Amino acid sequence: MGLHDTSGNLMNVLFYSAPGVSQGEKLQRVIDILVPRNNVETFRTIPSLLQRLNHPLPEMVVFIFFVSSRQELMKLVEYQEWLWDHRLILVLPDDDMETISLGHALRPRFVTYAESDFIDISAVLGKILGVATLKSPSVISAKGPDIPWKRSLI
Repeated sequence: MGLHDTSGNLMNVLFYSAPGVSQGEKLQRVIDILVPRNNVETFRTIPSLLQRLNHPLPEMVVFIFFVSSRQELMKLVEYQEWLWDHRLILVLPDDDMETISLGHALRPRFVTYAESDFIDISAVLGKILGVATLKSPSVISAKGPDIPWKRSLI
């Protein structure tokens, strides 16, 4: 049985993050906790993501893009019209005004930054999917109990 959005429709996640980006790998772990593996398509290069976007997509899909550079973001913006009718959670590499402006061209439902603890993404994704969310970064880091002054462990 797959995940369903709050109206009961089957939901899938398309996740993009360049290989070897540690924060992107942490975000992948958050997604893995919330979404069964068979409901997630993971892409590690922009060309492979774009190739997938050229094919029919499930009706109910959430895109989660961890963008590690402005160059990656500019490449995605070239294909912005492919994303407009879909739910997009966007992780930007920095909070520079130009980067933020480029990111908003993709019409994301939610924007955060690479240094996030991803609890915010957990809450947004959980709400979209209608599932319980992470309440503690310790679930992601597997380093022990959630100690408020040590939340930067991830």
